[in-house]
Amino acid sequence: MSQNWKSIWIVAAVAVGVVGVLVWKKKKRSFVKVGTISKLYFFPVKSLKGINVTKGECTKLGFEVDGLLDRSFMLVNKEGVLVSQREGPSLALLNIQINGNILLISTPSGTQLKVEIKDSVSPSDKIIHCRVHTDGIDGVDCGDEAAAFFQTYLNMPDVRLVRHFPSLPKRKYLKNHPFADKLRKENPVGFQDLAPIHILSKSSVDDLNSRLEDNKISELNFRPNVLVDGCKPYEEDSWRYIKFQNGVLLSNLQMVTRCLLTTNDPATGILSQKEPLVTLRKYRIPKDPETVKNIGSLPCLGIGCGVWKTGEISVGDDIFADVGPQPIMAVK
Repeated sequence: MSQNWKSIWIVAAVAVGVVGVLVWKKKKRSFVKVGTISKLYFFPVKSLKGINVTKGECTKLGFEVDGLLDRSFMLVNKEGVLVSQREGPSLALLNIQINGNILLISTPSGTQLKVEIKDSVSPSDKIIHCRVHTDGIDGVDCGDEAAAFFQTYLNMPDVRLVRHFPSLPKRKYLKNHPFADKLRKENPVGFQDLAPIHILSKSSVDDLNSRLEDNKISELNFRPNVLVDGCKPYEEDSWRYIKFQNGVLLSNLQMVTRCLLTTNDPATGILSQKEPLVTLRKYRIPKDPETVKNIGSLPCLGIGCGVWKTGEISVGDDIFADVGPQPIMAVK
């Protein structure tokens, strides 16, 4: 090999090495402790009460407790469209328990529904083509007894309970939005609105409450999986990556935009259509044009997260984050 070729190979090798170092540095993250897990919430049925649990699994598809994924069940109308507390505010009053392989749902008056938590889809199961907002997804019909229970309770004919299984076809994202399309393709979900895991800090809720004159709210208005204690209000917005003490790693996909459902009182089932949205709109709408382009000019609270490394998390676990800049909000 000539001296010139040797020189070229040396230069090329050095260049590759430099690029490798730069890429490594770019990917390297610095984690600091930001708080602890105060509470964990598991929502077997979308838009019904959650269950306060002490531990659960962070999986690629969402929060999982005893083999059942978060938001595995949901209610639909005769067109297969999601029925939530927006349409049936009294859903907030139904109590939920899990006893072995039985999902037990009870009305305030004591009427009960028992739904078997099956391991898989059966050949005889009826598949319903459903819609979660603008997305299409399949669900297994849970039968006439479950349908009659909810139809009577809500006084809504044709409402049915369905369940999604990971083995069913993937959710079809029908809205042509580059940011949302990329986010959802990389972080697939079932019946969840946005992301596999939802994180909110207690201090953010406390700060919001300090701005409300009446009718104080709680984290239950926002239905997070993970409630964090020990950080300042809204600091979770800046957590680019979140790591738990046992190594579970999440990525911050976007701030969670808030809708009318947050105005439903979890204790009374009364939908005010006012607070806390009215107050949130005064100081929690993103100002950054790129963020607005991605998620809209909507009030935000909490973050939706994807799961990079799966594993178990528990109440009391320390939380660490790779912290970025705090998003700027428009103040009215």
